[in-house]
Amino acid sequence: MSTPTRDEVLATPELLENILAQLPMRALLLRAPLVCKMWLATTRAPALQRALFFLPDPDPPSSPSSSDPDPDSDSTPDCAPAPPPVLNPLLVEMFPPFFLPLPPRDCYTWPTAHDILAMPAATSPAAFARRGASWRRMLVVQPAVRVLRVVQRAQARGGDFERCATVELQGEGLRMGALYDLAAGGVERAGAAFRVTWHGEVGREVDVTLETVDTMQFVDGRAGPFTEEFLGHGEGPRLEFRGWMCVLREF
Repeated sequence: MSTPTRDEVLATPELLENILAQLPMRALLLRAPLVCKMWLATTRAPALQRALFFLPDPDPPSSPSSSDPDPDSDSTPDCAPAPPPVLNPLLVEMFPPFFLPLPPRDCYTWPTAHDILAMPAATSPAAFARRGASWRRMLVVQPAVRVLRVVQRAQARGGDFERCATVELQGEGLRMGALYDLAAGGVERAGAAFRVTWHGEVGREVDVTLETVDTMQFVDGRAGPFTEEFLGHGEGPRLEFRGWMCVLREF
């Protein structure tokens, strides 16, 4: 039996898909689709779209409940442990303030609008602001985030105020466009900052927490450094906050 030629291999969709799956993520996203129409079509295969974080991985199998197994049975449940979450490597590279390995606890050292403007992704404002930009459609993590908690804090004379909202994300999970818009909306004012905490375990009650703080007492409502390109498109999920609660400051 003769060995297939290179052209025959590349003309076979299944083989081409396996080959493209070995490419670095940036090459698969930016270069492979430009080779020809067949390569463009192949990059849209579900497996490659998952590799590019455009489609979510299948949900991991649920672990059997401890009350379900028969105590007299010697059988072991055939359920592999869920894989650890994987952060989108391109987003980690291009949006570093959103993916700090150990987010600072002191809100005065949290990332600000200035850190967003200094991101590698922000070097070309026109491309960054495009509503259809590929980064906006990317999932932030695989398996996809299903539950997001947003905490808003405001520091004012007499105390700190806080309100929270937790939302179950419908459809395909949290995409970077939604996370960015929520964070950008919270740091428009001078003196505001944000922090993203990735909880790192599949199946937690909350997968990711976005916190914003507005040090309003120090800035008198002055506008921050954002130009129109960086204000976002309002793609975040609808949030239903509980009422503001006063948290007395400790001196």
